[in-house]
Amino acid sequence: MKKDHQLIPKPSSKFQKVSCQECQEVQVVYSHATTPVICNSCGNALTKSTGSKTIVFGQIVGSVE
Repeated sequence: MKKDHQLIPKPSSKFQKVSCQECQEVQVVYSHATTPVICNSCGNALTKSTGSKTIVFGQIVGSVE
């Protein structure tokens, strides 16, 4: 269906599970985050904000529904 014919459009943003490259800790990150996300255990940057979607430096494990 066309976008204007959908009754309730699905959002393009979602929450993602991201694994840190250094310590493999998994954190939940918003796909359109406006601030950089830092790993809680080792302090490495997991994401960088770009104005729209974030750049993910870690491994995306899955999405949270």
